[in-house]
Amino acid sequence: MSVLRTVLITLVAVIQTACFASPSHSARTEELGAIVVIYNQNDPSAKSLADFYCMERGIDPTHEIALTTPLREEISREEYDSMIATPIRQELLRRGLWSFTRDMMNRPILYASSVRYAALIKGMPLKIRQSESYPGDAKNQPDPYGGVNAASVDSELSVLGLFSPQISGTLNNPLYTNSPAGIASDKTNIPVPMMMVSRLDGPSDNAVRSLISASIAAEKAGVWGWGYIDLQSSTNKAYVRGDTWIHEAGTAMRKSGIPVISDDLPETLQAGFPVTDAAAYYGWHDENIDGPFADTAFRFVPGAVAVHLHSFSASTLRDPTKGWTGPLIMHGAAISLGNVYEPYLPFTTDLGIFANALITGHNLAESYYAAQPVLSWMSICVGDPLYRPYAGYLDPANQPESVWTDYRRIILSHDGDVLRAAKELKARAEEKKESLYLEALGAAQMDGRDLIGAEKSFKEAAVFTSEPVIEFRLLLEQARVLEKQGKSAVAMELLRENITRFKTADQQSLILSWIKRMESPPPSPSPDLSPSQQ
Repeated sequence: MSVLRTVLITLVAVIQTACFASPSHSARTEELGAIVVIYNQNDPSAKSLADFYCMERGIDPTHEIALTTPLREEISREEYDSMIATPIRQELLRRGLWSFTRDMMNRPILYASSVRYAALIKGMPLKIRQSESYPGDAKNQPDPYGGVNAASVDSELSVLGLFSPQISGTLNNPLYTNSPAGIASDKTNIPVPMMMVSRLDGPSDNAVRSLISASIAAEKAGVWGWGYIDLQSSTNKAYVRGDTWIHEAGTAMRKSGIPVISDDLPETLQAGFPVTDAAAYYGWHDENIDGPFADTAFRFVPGAVAVHLHSFSASTLRDPTKGWTGPLIMHGAAISLGNVYEPYLPFTTDLGIFANALITGHNLAESYYAAQPVLSWMSICVGDPLYRPYAGYLDPANQPESVWTDYRRIILSHDGDVLRAAKELKARAEEKKESLYLEALGAAQMDGRDLIGAEKSFKEAAVFTSEPVIEFRLLLEQARVLEKQGKSAVAMELLRENITRFKTADQQSLILSWIKRMESPPPSPSPDLSPSQQ
C-alpha cells in the first residue's frame, strides 16, 4: 500500500460517521437513506431495473445515479476514471452526500459521507483490465502483487472516497474481521471514504428481477431448506484454507438449525447427485458450473445463498453457463460472490466469516465486507446489499410450521449441537414418518466421524421416504459411509444391487463412477501447486 493510501486511511479512520447497521429491523430506514443505485443509461433496460429495485425495496428514486458507460463488461482504467469514478464523485458532492476538505499538499480528504451502500445495476461494467502505464501509480512495489492494477469495478468503487491515484496492489479492508465468528458486535465503524458495493446483475433481466423480488419475500417468509457444502479434501497445503472456510460455513449453518449435507470427495458434486430444497451452497473449485447445478431444471429455493470459490468464477456475468456467479443467479440464487480476475486464495472472501455474519442477521453488504480481506482487487458481491436472508430466523413467532422450522427448533433446544439432539431427532422421525430428521443427523454424524452411527441413521431414514430422489441420495450416503469405514466391498455390492432401480443416465453414470473409484487404489498425493492455480 502506498504512503498516500496509508496516510489517508489513517486520517479518515478518526472521523468515522457511519457504522454497520444492527441486524434488527429498526435500522431499515437508516439503510434506505444511505444507499445510491447506479445504472448505465446506455443499457436500454437498466433504468427500468433501477426503478424496479427502488420500488420493491422502498428506496427514494432520487437516490438513483445515471452514468454513461460502455456496455462492455471489461473496460480500461481511463474509461473507469472518466466515465465512472469522476462522475460519481461529482454527483455525490453536488447532491451534498459527500463533504471534503484538502490537506496541506492540496490533496482531497473526505470527512463526511451520507452514503454507506451502492447497488450497481445490470449493464454497469464489471472489471478494469491491467494498465501498463498509469499516472501516479506506484512502481516496483515489494510485494508480489504490487504490479497488478486490474480490479473489479465494484472493489474500486468501495474506496472511491480515498481519491488515490495509486491503483496497483491490494488495499487492506478495515472492515475485515478475520474471525470465523463473523461480525463481533452489532456496530462496527466504517471509514468515511468507504462504500459497501454490491451489484444486481446476472445473465438476464428476468434473473435480476427475480433476485430482487425473492430477496424481499424471503426476508418475511424465511429461506428454508438444506445447506450443501462441497469440500475438495486436497492434501495440498495451498488449498487447506479454502476447505477450512467452507467447513466453517457448514458448521455455522448446522449450529443455527439448518440441516447440512457435505461432500468431501475431491471432485465437485457429480451430475445426478440429488440436490433438493437447496437453500445454501458453498463449494469449490471447478472453472464452470457443473454437476446438478448445471441441470437446466435445477432451481434454488427463493432467496438462497450460493457461492462457488474459483479464481475466475465471475469473469463474466452474462453467460448462463460460464463461471459460477452468473449461472448460480440464473438458477435462482439471490446471493453469490465471485472473482473477475485471478485473486490468489488469501485475498478471496472468507466464506466461514461470510456465512456466520449472514446467519447472525446482518445484511449482505455488511457480511461480505466483514469477510473480504482486501479491496481495490478482484472480488464482487452479487445481490441486494440490504438483503438479510436470515431475518426470519430472528423472529421465531412468525416462522411457518414446517419440517424445516421443527428441525431448527429441535437443534436450537440443544444449543445448536445436532449430535446431542440425536434422541429427539430419532423420535420425531418416527412420529412424523419423515426422513429429513435422520438424514440430517446421519450427515452430522458422518462429518463428526461417528461412522457407525451415521450408517444406522441413513438406513433408518430410508424407511421414512418414498420419494425416489431422496431414496437415491440416502443410498449414496450409505455407500459413502461404508466406504469411509473401509468397507468398500460392501458399499460396491449395495450400489450394484440398486443399479437397476435408479435408471436415469445421470444416476447410472454416478453409480458406476463410484464403483470404479472404490475398485481403484487411492491416488498418489498431488504435487504442490501455487494458490493461483486454484
